[in-house]
Amino acid sequence: MLSAKTTLPTLLNTLGAPSWMLGLLVPLRESGSLLPQALISDWLITKHSRRLPWIVSMLTQAFFIAMMIFVPLFVLPLFMDQASRGYALSCGLLVLVALTGLSLARAMTSLTMKDIQAGHLDKGKRGNVVGIAATAAGVLSLLFAVFTLFSGKMDEQVILIIAVLCVAAMLVSVLTLKNLETKVEGRRCDGDNATKENLTAAKIKSYIATFSGQLGLFILVRSCFVHTALIAPFYIIWASSLSSHNGLITLPGFIIAQASASILSSYTWGTLSDHNAKLTMQLGALLVLLVCLATVFIIQFELTQFIYSIWFVVGYFLISVGHNGARSGRKIYALDIKEGANRTEFIGKANTAIGAVILLLGAFYAILTFAGNLILFSVIALGLIIGLLLSTSMKNEK
Repeated sequence: MLSAKTTLPTLLNTLGAPSWMLGLLVPLRESGSLLPQALISDWLITKHSRRLPWIVSMLTQAFFIAMMIFVPLFVLPLFMDQASRGYALSCGLLVLVALTGLSLARAMTSLTMKDIQAGHLDKGKRGNVVGIAATAAGVLSLLFAVFTLFSGKMDEQVILIIAVLCVAAMLVSVLTLKNLETKVEGRRCDGDNATKENLTAAKIKSYIATFSGQLGLFILVRSCFVHTALIAPFYIIWASSLSSHNGLITLPGFIIAQASASILSSYTWGTLSDHNAKLTMQLGALLVLLVCLATVFIIQFELTQFIYSIWFVVGYFLISVGHNGARSGRKIYALDIKEGANRTEFIGKANTAIGAVILLLGAFYAILTFAGNLILFSVIALGLIIGLLLSTSMKNEK
């Protein structure tokens, strides 16, 4: 619910923060939690326990969420004039700093939670649990969207409720799982028997060897399949430009479509991932590709705004279903393909690489928007096609 695409932009607008800060939210939220994972995994694979790092990362996220929301709304007004430009700038910078801290803590949570899941859930059951969790998240998002629809707007009171719910959910998670110990076979660093230069050279060779194998192929495929997520904001903007006066084409309408997709498809995708995670990724990406091509085809005809609205809402629902499939398959594939410290290193390196890819693709598509939606969507479709072709060379995880 504390989305960098919806809630946080609304918060910045409410606070009067400079508009240039809006463009930093998604890169900080996504890449900020992915880029550090290779470094974190290098440290984590030398440790046996995952429980304490996970607890610390969850509490850290709760702290930064509280800092992000409560300080601008309640603390800064005590010391600064809310009508001043300095107040708006200070609030915006505080939100960005807190979001950065939140993303860094999320990187640790991501790595440790995957080991916790793998340590307590057997292969063949992990996708089921991930699907149930995603369905529950979809229900919460749907309730939030309906509330937003009837309230008319997301003001600071609504954002405050979201923050309280997020912090409360994290604290409940910590209290529930605080005694769930997870041990992973660590990897000893022979620093006493090797020079610093030798260790550095060995690490470089290890990275080259890793990226030239299955991890390298996995990163290439995932880099292509990341288009299942990147297409969403462009799809919404295109829909709004074609049907700007239709009630269906609103933020709550798209949130409801996305939440409904999560509720209806996540459990099915999770169950399918337990049988074949690679196939799940492929089917999810294929569905998004078909919607992308269908949209490019339909837009060639002069249709009414109502028909465009129906298609774009249905299309966004299908894109969300496909993205859930690609995401579920990717998660379970990463869990099942490696074990122990090797899995931690595998996921850490892959996520760091994907974080860099998201930044590069984000910049590329920001420039490509000037070429028009048809060209942009055609390039996205090409990326998905390349990913589907490359994925046929990936080995099965089971």
